Amino acid sequence: MQVWMNGSFYDQDKAVIPVTDRGFLLGDGFFETMRAHNGTIAWLPSHIERLGYHADVVNFPTDFLPSAEKVASIVQTLVTDVRTEDAVVRLTVSRGSGERGLLPPSSCSPTILITVAPFVPVDHNLGLSLCTSQKIRRNVWSVAGSIKSLNYLDNIAAKQEVTGYGGDDALILSADGDVAETSVANIFGIQGDTLWTPDKGTAILCGIARSYVLKWAKESGVSVNFSSKQPGMLRDFDAVFTANALQGLRAVDKVDGEDVGVPANTLFIELARKVELSLCNGIII
Repeated sequence: MQVWMNGSFYDQDKAVIPVTDRGFLLGDGFFETMRAHNGTIAWLPSHIERLGYHADVVNFPTDFLPSAEKVASIVQTLVTDVRTEDAVVRLTVSRGSGERGLLPPSSCSPTILITVAPFVPVDHNLGLSLCTSQKIRRNVWSVAGSIKSLNYLDNIAAKQEVTGYGGDDALILSADGDVAETSVANIFGIQGDTLWTPDKGTAILCGIARSYVLKWAKESGVSVNFSSKQPGMLRDFDAVFTANALQGLRAVDKVDGEDVGVPANTLFIELARKVELSLCNGIII
């Protein structure tokens, strides 16, 4: 498999990152994970826009970031090594090397890496089992939690924890104990003809798939509720699902071992199909 790094293509075992790289040493960087279908990246402009937001949050100079057109061209080359129709694309940005210490160097020499790997979509009706993390809470003041930071230890720890409980993914709460998100996705509920999702004040990372769902709801006249919910209240919904720019929408059938929702909910099926169609056709949101 090939990768693209700092302007050149390499065999992945020949690409080298210095031991002084701040992304490796300190987690000083950010990333975007995207889905490509037949070489075309879905929602690419939105991903590149969010990449710029990540950069602004950590005072990274945005002029180093590749354009959407550049990323699309690079991926067209990289996907020739992928034997599946779909691929996962990861664009990783590190601030690069610097002197020892916390402060970034005065002049930036970043490491920018683009990789692709095969991806096989999962049936959106195949229910997820979520378990509430007892270790991790979302912190509204966390810089690392507000972007796709290279420091992903909270998410890793939560996923490791709930795997021990028999869960597929972690349900992570806010500092106040309200439902926030999972380790890799935003969460939604359906009650009649109304959607629910946690407010951004719960310190969630507002994902691109979440934005797609909210935009669709607005255009379709579907009301959205952003009120606070405790984990046990998820059982009151007609359907519960997660939203992620790689996996699309996934039904949730259990939370902490209790049954929730009905995956065959009509509104969920309609919305899941629209999202999957958008992911496959690269429709811009």
